[in-house]
Parts: sequence; structure tokens; C-alpha cells
Amino acid sequence: MPVYLIIYFFTSFLWQKGVPFKPENEYEFKLNYEFRNKAGIDRFTVDWSNTQKYSEGTLPFATLTIKLLKLSPEEEKAKIITNEGHRIYSRKASLESDIILEMGFTDDLKDHISVYEYDIIFFSKNNDISRINVYVDEEGNFLINGNKRGKF
Repeated sequence: MPVYLIIYFFTSFLWQKGVPFKPENEYEFKLNYEFRNKAGIDRFTVDWSNTQKYSEGTLPFATLTIKLLKLSPEEEKAKIITNEGHRIYSRKASLESDIILEMGFTDDLKDHISVYEYDIIFFSKNNDISRINVYVDEEGNFLINGNKRGKF
């Protein structure tokens, strides 16, 4: 791989993490817990990729609803990117519609079995403007923009 591509990817990664956090007074959030059934592992299928503990049955499931209170004129669109680099949401940013993020089963979030970090990024046609970072650490602490907001 050419050196200039390596430098480009490295600097774009650092730049992405350098996007400032959206101020707390411009949004509010609601964390909802509900119990959902989680299917067990198919006993006829062997999956060697996941060797960590796996829970099944009726378990707590976390859903985060973010209501935008203020948008700057430049914040045209919103996208959500997971810690695995997948984009799971991409829409026009609007004060009328809430952003609903189904985070997953709380045991999986704490154990980092599935996705445990989300970046909600607001951007214009030219660049990223602001972001909201949602993170669940291994102790079960729920953080938004680095501030502890609860514990699973």
C-alpha cells in the first residue's frame, strides 16, 4: 500500500475523533429499558468466532432516544457510526424527528460482545460539524460525550 494512502487514512481517523462534541443544551436523551427475548445459540451450528459468554432468555434491552433541541444552520445531516465502523443511520437532521438508537442487550454492551460505542455525527456538505458520543464501558457505565449518565 502506498505511503500517501496510509497517511491519508491515519489523518482522517484522527480528524474524525477531533470533531467537537455537540453542547448538552442542544439535545436531550431518554434511555429506555425493556425486556426482550434473546434467542439461544443453534445447537447444530458451531461458531468459533465468539468464545465469550453468551446470555439467552428474557433480558434487558436498551434503546436511546435523542431529541434535538437546537441545530446550527450548517448541521444538515446526521449519521450514526458504530465502533466497528458501520454506518447504521443516515438522515436529514431535523428538530421534528427524534433519533432512535436500539443499542442492544445490556449484557452484550457491558461485555463488549456486540457494538458498544456509537458516534452520532452532524455534518454539512463540506465537513463534520459536531458529534454525540455514546459509550458503554466494561463496568456497565453509560457515558454520553465522556460524562457518566447511568449504569446498566
